[in-house]
Amino acid sequence: MMNSSQDMRPVIIGVGQCVHKPEDPGEAKKSLDLVEIAVETAEEDSGVSGLSEKIDSLCLVNMLSGSYLDPCGELAQRLGAKPRSSAYTWVGATAPQWFVNRSAENIVSGQARIVLICGGEAFYSKKLREGSWDWDFPQKESWMVGDLRDPVSNLEQKYGLVLPLHFYPLMENALRFHEGLTLEEQRRELGDFLSRCSAIAAQNPYAWFKTPRTAEEIISPTGSNRMVAFPYTKLMCSIMEVDQAAAVFMTDERTARELGVPEGKWVYLLGAGDASDIWHVTERLNFYSSPSVKVAADKALEQAKIPLSGVGYLDFYSCFPCAPRITRNMLGIPKDDLRPLTVTGGMPYFGGPGNSYSLHAIARLVELLRQDPTKAGMIQALSWFISKHSVGVYSATPGQGPYRPVPSGDYQAELDSLRGPDIVDEASGRAEVETFMLLHDREGKPVSGVVVGRLDSRARFLARPVNDMAVLEAMTKEEVIGKRGKVRPRDGFNIFEF
Repeated sequence: MMNSSQDMRPVIIGVGQCVHKPEDPGEAKKSLDLVEIAVETAEEDSGVSGLSEKIDSLCLVNMLSGSYLDPCGELAQRLGAKPRSSAYTWVGATAPQWFVNRSAENIVSGQARIVLICGGEAFYSKKLREGSWDWDFPQKESWMVGDLRDPVSNLEQKYGLVLPLHFYPLMENALRFHEGLTLEEQRRELGDFLSRCSAIAAQNPYAWFKTPRTAEEIISPTGSNRMVAFPYTKLMCSIMEVDQAAAVFMTDERTARELGVPEGKWVYLLGAGDASDIWHVTERLNFYSSPSVKVAADKALEQAKIPLSGVGYLDFYSCFPCAPRITRNMLGIPKDDLRPLTVTGGMPYFGGPGNSYSLHAIARLVELLRQDPTKAGMIQALSWFISKHSVGVYSATPGQGPYRPVPSGDYQAELDSLRGPDIVDEASGRAEVETFMLLHDREGKPVSGVVVGRLDSRARFLARPVNDMAVLEAMTKEEVIGKRGKVRPRDGFNIFEF
């Protein structure tokens, strides 16, 4: 008898997480060690002995804390698996949800039957073992999958805009000004928002930090909570120095039955969406929105046939606090909505294990949905600097009819047309601040920064603020976005003076 298309609906049948806190170098582990533990836990969760050996597709998220010549091959050997296909991403934290979305399509089309998606980091062990958890930026390889675009333009790199810590303050400051908040109002909002995240992490058995933080602790600069990049203190930033891993097994309904997985374990992917913004941050229309996250979420909800109001659980990517709040704004969720924006506790408190954080969010969501099959949940993952989004809508209750991905149509072409103003390399004349970022030293003093400004022609430019401690300090105490000054080229860089 032929199987119906509904029998091929993709389901998650096992999830596992690992958190490891070694006390001495002898207990230190490497990233694949942690991944292996998470996979074993996910297999145990499914109730199917030897499930790892049955996979025909292995999806491994890029690991930054350790390099392997053949990461998928080594993991498969450890698991005793012989998958027909293996995939390993380059850098990009959409990878977990993107793998789920792609695997669902492969399962429905018959290209895959049992899929393992996994990832993890061992930065804490690396520091314990080597004295530092510094890492080299991973090299792109032709066999890697996913998005391989360089995340930073030449001009951004010239001005030192390279890391998330450089870009997200640009967005946070722009978001404050866009919403009409004062600096103090923004601080209070950040504290309130993050303290609620911290309380959720404190209840998560796989979180790195189990101590809930008050709003005042989070926003107050101290010796242990220094200002890192205005307006972010250390307690507002993602913590990568963790040992965490996660794993998810996916298959179809028919195979789940054949394997003997109880239906109470099944969680369905009901809808999926992927979309990108203008790739380089300084080329976008503004610094406080992300049109592509709304498109990706709308596509996932359309496929799931569920309105956003019907989604009970949310986990929006949370490397820095502006990211989930921009997603919230783009999806039209009011600030007083009672639904938390995270089920894990967020990356400053749950932990930020490199590119694999959202795999933990998926695993946690599966646990919650199993407990309440009447609810649906949404995972939103992003790559780089709110550059690209992968969204999934899940439920322990099957959707209506078979799983059919929504055709992409021409929405990405429309998103690619939303380019910002012209950018000039060398700027001179009267100008206005559009946004800015400041980096602080170990004592919490501002030491350098970047101003994004507009000339009277409305062309955009990048500049360094004048090298004056009094000016840098003032930029942390009064609103400077919208203020006018002069920009001029000097020694190969634009310099902005108020």
